Amino acid sequence: MRAEDWASDMELRERDALLARRRNQPTQLGNGVCRECLEPVEVQRADALRCISCQRDHEHRQRIKNGGRNV
Repeated sequence: MRAEDWASDMELRERDALLARRRNQPTQLGNGVCRECLEPVEVQRADALRCISCQRDHEHRQRIKNGGRNV
């Protein structure tokens, strides 16, 4: 087997495993209270985990943590 074929095959297996893990994770829904600041979440986002302000802060921290990449 050529190195390119092996690497491509490995990449596909890793991707499939990651997708399978994500599919098996339960979807998290909020209860109308922000998990960060404990304030009520906006009515339009009642099933969100965080209010808009805390979600923006969370996404900003994740970008910093991931070196500026959106993951």
